Amino acid sequence: MSVFISILIFIAILTFLIVIHELGHFITAKMAKIKVEEFGLGLPPRIWGFDRGGTKWSINWIPLGGFCKMAGEEDPSIPDSLAGKKPKVRLLVLSAGSLAMILFPLWLLPLAYMLPLDRYVEHAPRITNVYEGSPAANASLQINDIVLSVDGKQVYTSDDLYTAIDSKAGQEIKLLISRNSSYLNVNIAPLATETSQPGGLVGIEAHNKGILIYNVSENSPAANASLQLNDVILTADRTKVDTSRDLNKITNENAGQEIILVIARAGKILEVPIVPRIKEDIPAGQGALGIQATPGGTYINKAYASWEAIPRGLSDYGAIFIGIKDSFGMLFAGEVPADKAVAGPIGIAQLTNEVSAGGPADLFEFAALISIILGIMNLLPLPALDGGRLVFVIIEAIRKGKRVSAKTESKIHLVGFILLLVLFVVISYNDIVRIIRHESFLK
Repeated sequence: MSVFISILIFIAILTFLIVIHELGHFITAKMAKIKVEEFGLGLPPRIWGFDRGGTKWSINWIPLGGFCKMAGEEDPSIPDSLAGKKPKVRLLVLSAGSLAMILFPLWLLPLAYMLPLDRYVEHAPRITNVYEGSPAANASLQINDIVLSVDGKQVYTSDDLYTAIDSKAGQEIKLLISRNSSYLNVNIAPLATETSQPGGLVGIEAHNKGILIYNVSENSPAANASLQLNDVILTADRTKVDTSRDLNKITNENAGQEIILVIARAGKILEVPIVPRIKEDIPAGQGALGIQATPGGTYINKAYASWEAIPRGLSDYGAIFIGIKDSFGMLFAGEVPADKAVAGPIGIAQLTNEVSAGGPADLFEFAALISIILGIMNLLPLPALDGGRLVFVIIEAIRKGKRVSAKTESKIHLVGFILLLVLFVVISYNDIVRIIRHESFLK
C-alpha cells in the first residue's frame, strides 16, 4: 500500500474518532441544556460553516483535531454555560468525549467481524514437503500451500488434516488450498492403505505451528547455520515461536549468545545451534538471524454471524486493555524503548502504513486501539486536556463550591497547551528520525 493511501487512511481514522469524541461532548451538553456555540472538524482557520439549531457547524483547515465549543466553559455568568452547571453535570459533559472513544470499540469490533474481510487464521496447516510419486505430487500440491478445508470441513491443525485424510482412505477428496493469496480446489485420492512411504496416505508433511523461512541472507548467522528455504522454526531457546515477533524477542534477548532452534525439514525434526547478531552487527534491512519468515497461518475471507461476531469483538476489546496494561508495564520496566511506546501523528501515520499491510480487519482493530488509547490519554489530569478540566471541577466539589478563578484556570490551561505543543514537536522529531532510519514500529 502506498504511503499516500496510508496517510489518507490515517486521516480518515483520526477524523472519525475525533467526531466520536466531540459528539460525546455535544450530546451530553445538549441533554444538560448547555449552549453549544460551535462544533468544528479540524482546527481554525475556518474553511466553511453553517448555523443550525443555535450551533455553528464548521470545517477547518488543520485536519488533526476538532472541538465542541460550549458557552461559558470557565465563566458561570454566561447564560446556559457549562461553568454554570452543577459539578456532577460538568463532570459528565467533560468526560463524555473520552468515554465515547473508550466505549466506541464495543460497537466497532463486533461490526468488523460481521463484514466479509480477509482475516488472519493462525491455525492452518502449511505443507512443508511433498514426496515424489505420491498422490499429493500427482495432484500438483506444492510446498508452502496452506490447506484450509477437506471436503468442505475446515482444518485448524496438521492433526486435523491427517485425520480427515485417513477417514477417506481410497476415496477422492477435495482440498481447499491457499496459494500465493489465491484459493484453489484440488481433487486428490488418498491411498487405500498406509505404505512405507512417509507423509501419510497422500505423501505430505504439514505443520500448523511455527514460522516458515522464505529467505536466507548471504553470510548471515542463518546461512552459516545451514538454515534453508521452507524450514519451519518450531522453537527457539526451548520456547515455542508462532510469530516473527516471538522469534525476534528471543533473538534480541540472546544477542551474541548461542541458542538452539528446533526446525522441521522434509519430515525430519532437527536441532540447529545459532548465534543471533548483536544490534551493531546487523546490516540494514536484516534481522539478528538474517532470515525472513512468515507465520504458519494464512488469510481467509470470512464474515461471522452476529452471535459469533459479538463475543469475538468483546474478547478483542478485553485483549486490547490487557495489551495496553502489559505495554505500560514493559515501558516502565525498560523493556520497550520510549520512542517505540510514544508516537505523535507522524508516528501513528507510519504505524497505519505498517498495520494496513495486514488488511482491513487489522485496520479495524487498530482504529479500536487508537480510540481507546486516545480516550484514556485525554482523561489524564493534564492542563488543556479534558482530564485537566475535570481536576478543577473535582477541586471545586471538594471545596464545597468554591471555584478556582476563571482567569487562573485559563492561564493554567494555556501553559499546559504550550507544554503539549513542545511535547508534540519532540515526539514528531523522534517519529521523523525513526522514518529516516527506516525503523519499524512493529519489529
